[in-house]
Amino acid sequence: MIEWYLLVLISALLMGFYTIFEKMLLKSSHASAFISSISVIIALLSLLFIPLANFDISIYELALIYLISLISTISNIMVARSYKHGNISVTSPLLSSIPQFLVVLFAFMFLGEQLGIIQYISIAVLLVMVYLIVAVGKTDGKFLGGKKYVYFLIIAILFMSIGAILAKYVLYTVNPFTFFILISVFLALNLSLYMHFHYGGIKEIYSNIKTYKFYMLFMALMVVVYRLTYYLAIAAEYVSIVSPMRNALNVVVTVFIGGIIFKENDIKKKLAFSLILIFAIYFLVT
Repeated sequence: MIEWYLLVLISALLMGFYTIFEKMLLKSSHASAFISSISVIIALLSLLFIPLANFDISIYELALIYLISLISTISNIMVARSYKHGNISVTSPLLSSIPQFLVVLFAFMFLGEQLGIIQYISIAVLLVMVYLIVAVGKTDGKFLGGKKYVYFLIIAILFMSIGAILAKYVLYTVNPFTFFILISVFLALNLSLYMHFHYGGIKEIYSNIKTYKFYMLFMALMVVVYRLTYYLAIAAEYVSIVSPMRNALNVVVTVFIGGIIFKENDIKKKLAFSLILIFAIYFLVT
């Protein structure tokens, strides 16, 4: 079995590269249509893991998984819109830091997860460094695409935190592969229904898949791996450690590579703060 921290590393790297590709494709695609289309591909790919799953679960567990899928549906839409209209080197750190404070707090309150003093200090350093990365940008809200997208970020941050805690709770008793398959199928269903009532429905989803088929298949494969490795990691270790570590590593990838590709401002300063994140992650794990 792969060590949990290696699973987190794989998940973070792939999530970072996926975010960059997502930002690139969202320039020419509607955010909701894009994530709806890719969710259908992910759901189909998830079925390949049925032999590793165990569907002997209770109605209560199934209901919780569907609740998590609803939370994820809303947060995914909010995140996609934020990436489309905001700076990736600012939006990504925000989405990778603030939810982690809430995850650690909620994990302590509801799951009884207690960390060592060094680990709490490391998480505090992660949050401070990410704040500094964001502070380097403008302060008028335009770097996030406007006030409306600030609200989208707030919703996404809250829902991501709640979803992470519920996922850890469910994974105490549910097979990670079972959880992944059900979440993927429910997400695809939720987003397809959302598209049906708000946009072009199945026709628009099909049109997106047809237009970006190779890119979407490639990105869907990345999502399959980064979600599975994340679920396996939080099934094996405290979510209050796994989630901050993954998101801090994701910040390094998106700030460095994404900032250069999209030619965003103050990349050198943001990269310097990102390197400090790496040291904080080391003490978090050790």
